[in-house]
Amino acid sequence: MKKSIQHQPVMVNEVLFYLIGNDPGVYVDATVGLGGHTKEILSSLTSESRVLGIDLDRAALETAKHNLREYGERVTLVEGNFVDTPKILSRFGIARVDGVLLDLGLSSFQLASDRGFSYRSSSRLDMRFGKGARYSAYDVVNRFGEKMLSDIFYRFGEERFSRQIAKKIVARRKRSSIETSDELAKIVASSIPGRGAVKSLSRVFQALRIFVNDELGNLATALSVLPDLLNPNGRICVISYHSLEDRIVKRRFKELVSSGGFLALTEKPVSPGISEVQENRHSRSAKLRCILRKV
Repeated sequence: MKKSIQHQPVMVNEVLFYLIGNDPGVYVDATVGLGGHTKEILSSLTSESRVLGIDLDRAALETAKHNLREYGERVTLVEGNFVDTPKILSRFGIARVDGVLLDLGLSSFQLASDRGFSYRSSSRLDMRFGKGARYSAYDVVNRFGEKMLSDIFYRFGEERFSRQIAKKIVARRKRSSIETSDELAKIVASSIPGRGAVKSLSRVFQALRIFVNDELGNLATALSVLPDLLNPNGRICVISYHSLEDRIVKRRFKELVSSGGFLALTEKPVSPGISEVQENRHSRSAKLRCILRKV
């Protein structure tokens, strides 16, 4: 029997409160991961409701399939990118949905994988969620020029020591290629004066992951197409984890509300409570924003 691997979903009560309006209904968990949010959504809806779960990570989907087996035909899991949600829905004959959830966080399952997401691990630099990405983190670190590396670290990680880090990476790879996450971590740490290495490590690894998977571009594209998929009273909820994502969500939601057809359910982003942060450190930087389609 396959052992269940669980990931603690963030802000479950808040997500259910804002996401669920129509019941019965059809909902999309566009970043289904291991199925944590989907399980809670299905448990809160009547038996006529269903959830379509989408994820780029095939390994995560296999685990989600096991974790959600009790819900049978009420849940459908699809390997894909959330930017392709309209095409995926069309494949299943679904024209409109009642809610879409995007949780943009990196799961503990992915951090523990052998794809180099964590600077605390010793695994080959990859960082691709799926195999459709043009570059792996290995390609970026070992083949991109110093200026391009610096720009990636600054733009997608807001790292103020981006130039020093890029310079050290280029100098180090002249001796031999940088193969693993811990090798890269040592180079980054040696580039940072004082005691700021941990924060810089987080920012550099974040920047590489965002660039490799085109996360910000995908988010902007998704938010341009998802609103048209909603039924009246349908909602979109997005959980972001850093300011780059939140700015995109905030700006797009503001545009939709200004158009007159949507209502902001969260005037300001909702954050997890103190007790949740104490129990789940992964949630501490989460911000939830939601909108509702009026007509």
